[in-house]
Amino acid sequence: MSPFALNLEKPKVETSIVSLEPAINCFGSMILLAKNEGDPGIHEWVEKTRAQMNAEEFFNHRLVTIGFYYAIVPREKSNSFEAYLEGLDQMQPSAFRDNLLNSYATICIPEEAQKDKDSPVNWDEVLSSAENYVEFLRRRFGDELTEVELETRAYQYVIDPAALKQLITSHLRWFWKSHLQPEWTRVRPMLEESVRAFNQIDMSAMTRQELVRFITGKEFDEPKWLDILETANELVFVPNAHIGPYIHKTQLNDKYYIYFGAHLPEGSKIHIPELDRAEIVARLSALADDTRLRILQMISERGEMRAQDIIDETGLSQPSVSRYLVQLTATGYLQERRVNGAKAYTLNYDRIEKTLKAVSAFLLNRS
Repeated sequence: MSPFALNLEKPKVETSIVSLEPAINCFGSMILLAKNEGDPGIHEWVEKTRAQMNAEEFFNHRLVTIGFYYAIVPREKSNSFEAYLEGLDQMQPSAFRDNLLNSYATICIPEEAQKDKDSPVNWDEVLSSAENYVEFLRRRFGDELTEVELETRAYQYVIDPAALKQLITSHLRWFWKSHLQPEWTRVRPMLEESVRAFNQIDMSAMTRQELVRFITGKEFDEPKWLDILETANELVFVPNAHIGPYIHKTQLNDKYYIYFGAHLPEGSKIHIPELDRAEIVARLSALADDTRLRILQMISERGEMRAQDIIDETGLSQPSVSRYLVQLTATGYLQERRVNGAKAYTLNYDRIEKTLKAVSAFLLNRS
């Protein structure tokens, strides 16, 4: 089960860094493949790799990376994905289950489940049947994040640690050799250039809020993540080749990892064609949809609009509009703020102009 989410001006972050993090970086791409549902800007490798996997392979991939996320998430720094795999090979079978269940014991996402956060879990009862196991996950994660079929299959491995380890290690080694290793070989040089370019800039005087904005181009406004951002001992920014305009945040031990789409710092004199091309694709793909363009045009003509106004005007469902707005906000074409508790959106003219200039510079060599 993988979860996908104060005064920020006070602390400086001397230890923050943009880092390659091979194991965590590759792990992020595996999760992206398991969870992504065609959001614009995601690198084509994700869809192509999914298409190359048969139904059983893809189900096992989702089972391992989502169902056993907390059993396998890299917890220690590894210099390579192979070193991370070797570490898994050396683990005792019971350690996989312990990592999984110990994490589940501390997680309560739905508000109504918060009262159970500090209560001990009766694991004998939870693991007595697949139904009890799935119901426990529903209480801890909510219905939306609990896939009954996947978690029912996961239960069969949770009660058999030896089979659990065998499934995890065999699948990850197969996926690495068949799909991830050649892709990592391809993208690693450009990721290293992104890391090098950012780390040539003196960021020691920036606050945490400024670092997030400068490196990712995003703002964090979710209270839960703002609290973690405030208290984390160390921030690590990881450029990923596949995540496109989106960001993913995760906390491991006392470090807070922020995946962002690999790019160069704004104003950088370095030009890496593949990075430039990937960023342009991420930006333009958000525009390659009639409904998203219609929403942008509507907001351009009317000014700031609340999410409910857009739902009423388009006649689309709330989940559909929310997804479009998330996509357009992630790519920077819309700016979001809260007005009387409701989300409201305005057009980001600067982002649109910069997109047009980036296309012109890339294709016509014009700045």
